[in-house]
Amino acid sequence: MLLHFYVSTSIMDNLIKTKQQIDNIRISGKYLTELLMLLQKYTKAGMALIELEIVAEEFMKKNWLKWAFNWYQWFPANLCLSVNDCVVHGIPDDYILKNGDLLKIDCGINYKWWISDAAISVLIWWELADPQAWKLIQATKTALDEWVQKISNWKKIYDFAKTVNDQIKKSWFKVIQKLTWHGVGNAVHERPYIYNRPHPDTQKTNFKSWMVVALEPITAIDSDDFVEWNNWWNLYTRNGDLWAQWEYTVLVKDEWYEILAGIR
Repeated sequence: MLLHFYVSTSIMDNLIKTKQQIDNIRISGKYLTELLMLLQKYTKAGMALIELEIVAEEFMKKNWLKWAFNWYQWFPANLCLSVNDCVVHGIPDDYILKNGDLLKIDCGINYKWWISDAAISVLIWWELADPQAWKLIQATKTALDEWVQKISNWKKIYDFAKTVNDQIKKSWFKVIQKLTWHGVGNAVHERPYIYNRPHPDTQKTNFKSWMVVALEPITAIDSDDFVEWNNWWNLYTRNGDLWAQWEYTVLVKDEWYEILAGIR
């Protein structure tokens, strides 16, 4: 996930994938899921964000893989590591994690030029550190897990986004309005672009069989918008509150779906 609020219309998107293309994305996703599990295991208080970047680098080199994010639209790192009120695009640096921090790990892998994209949220020292942050993570993942099951051929994207948005609101949290989910595979970002809310532009857009999409609710405790500061990349919640994210790469099928990347 990078630059959800801006996508180039110059890219020739190929929404429907062939069996061979899907097989390559599936392999990419297998590696990505393994990497996210490794990073989840390593993440702890006292660790610097740049150390997680190094762990990921070693994994990629060991498996002869290519990064999807590094220098995509000039992003200067392999992982997006966003802490607490940083919404997206956090650049790994020397920040030391501490108990109570809410870290979002977002990553993409390029396997034979086919890309998967997934993310997790990690609360350092788990529920005891911040019960409200823990509830935010659980609400975000639950909304994704429950409603990904309803994805199939010709289901409306608008309805999916509305349902996820409504469920997050029932948990007394907010979605970030301007950021989008997206197609993935040929590039990090492809059509369709799916807002975190029921956007009118998606009312006539449907999921289609053999489409691959990166689905990622982006939520916050109180904010529904972001601000920019520190650098051009890091975006922060408008009210300075915590936010969470969970993301899968999903293959749409005729009557069902398949999660190609992401920790369930």
